Amino acid sequence: MPVQKTASNKVLYAFRGFIAFVAFIDLGTALRNYVERRSFMSGNEELTDVKLIEADFTICRIMGIYSILKAITLIQTTLYIHDKACVVTGSLMLVVNMIFSITECLYFRSSTMNFYVVFPFILNSITLSGLYYLPKKMRLWEPLPDCEDENSELLKKIGNMKKRRLQNKQKNN
Repeated sequence: MPVQKTASNKVLYAFRGFIAFVAFIDLGTALRNYVERRSFMSGNEELTDVKLIEADFTICRIMGIYSILKAITLIQTTLYIHDKACVVTGSLMLVVNMIFSITECLYFRSSTMNFYVVFPFILNSITLSGLYYLPKKMRLWEPLPDCEDENSELLKKIGNMKKRRLQNKQKNN
């Protein structure tokens, strides 16, 4: 029997596609961190010391690995959106990334407010609000009241069969 596509399923699939798009953006960020010789996060051009330039490459590689981990976490969140723990993990990854962007730009002033900082921040905030709102709206985490666990039903049947056998033995004796 084919699965009926309701409006809520269509919204869920569209949101999964959006999360996959955000993960793809993070993979692009990781690739950009490995290809470019300079971090897009740094905004201090007057510092040209050799040790600082090498440290800038290290920051690029760390940011690249972090972006790959974030993309993998978001892909896992997309696949297991019905599991509350996976959604919470993806949400925390988004929050950490948003805090990182804010602190680098506003507190440490090591980066400027450019497109590479603002656009991912906006995408992350939209994704975070969707991860908060959609599972609650669609009731993905609520157990179904009619359906019991299949194993418990089998255990009840086995228990009833044993009771009948015991009752039949007592009647025959």
